[in-house]
Amino acid sequence: MHLSPGHLRVVLILALLQELQVKPQRDILRDQFEKDLLLCPVCFADQREQCEAFFETITEPSDWSRLLKTISLLFDQRQIYWLELKETEGSRTRLVAKRKALNRKTVQVNNLEEDFLHLRERPGGFHLCRTGTNTSRFVTYLEHRGHSSPSIWFYLTYDVSPLLLRELHSLGFPVPRPYGTCGLIHFQEDAGRTLTHYAEKEEAIRMKLARQVLELSLKFTFGFADFRLYLTDLTADNLAYDEASGKVTIVDVDSLVLVDSTSTEGHALRYEPLPGEGFTFDVSSFCTGQQMDANVYQACLLLRDFLRPNDTMQLLLEQCVKCQNDQCDMRFQIAYDLIKLLKERQSGLEIE
Repeated sequence: MHLSPGHLRVVLILALLQELQVKPQRDILRDQFEKDLLLCPVCFADQREQCEAFFETITEPSDWSRLLKTISLLFDQRQIYWLELKETEGSRTRLVAKRKALNRKTVQVNNLEEDFLHLRERPGGFHLCRTGTNTSRFVTYLEHRGHSSPSIWFYLTYDVSPLLLRELHSLGFPVPRPYGTCGLIHFQEDAGRTLTHYAEKEEAIRMKLARQVLELSLKFTFGFADFRLYLTDLTADNLAYDEASGKVTIVDVDSLVLVDSTSTEGHALRYEPLPGEGFTFDVSSFCTGQQMDANVYQACLLLRDFLRPNDTMQLLLEQCVKCQNDQCDMRFQIAYDLIKLLKERQSGLEIE
């Protein structure tokens, strides 16, 4: 018997209905948190009370939505949940819950500090530049901020997002507001649509987004507490725009290089792309200089090739990307010039 693709999908769903137990989302998240507690009790034990209270505020979607989510997890291992929280006076807040998918057979928690310090460079994730001292100043900073030592080393090794998101948001960085962390699950506000949705929007909106992307690139470069942050995933898919607040944020902060500028030597460096398409880089190069314009390069590349704020600014964006020796010492001044032009042009469009 031959079935069409549509009929096959119906048969599959009916079969899954017989096998799957569609649990409330709060119970799914609670079960996952219990597994994380078993994995590393010393890392997450102090989260139990606040997490239990948090789970109770989660509102449940329809049975059909929960079923579709359960089915999707069979084919897509990214554990992402869109939730709503019950708040005072009947209001609800849209959140995103993200859970890092780990192979528990390979997770080691007995020597977290030693394992992290012996990690090789991780160009696709989080990398903390080594300082040559026994204790990283960043770890000391996090301890002073109230994080326990075991949880610090666990998150640095396996998923830095719960640590960085909380710190960056408290310092006014353009990141989603964090709502809590329960083991390997962290909850953050729904930051809106990604910039891919706005590539063909009217000029005024593209101007606004372009200015914020450039400002974001500078803010991360200058960092906080003498830590510089070099993003390695500054793409349209990882930037979101919330129309209600009018703000651009970087959605995920798990792909970056963190530099302790108090321990680096040398002058500011200009980013030089490696052979290849898009943003190509050498992790070690970020750890050698006091300051590098790599974030600005990525912002200019994104605006030139994707967002295209205005045809008259393409020349500046082209200069920013290429940054040739006889025209460009560093990209920072070009970024400031672009921000100024974008502000002026945006004001002009609003007046018109």
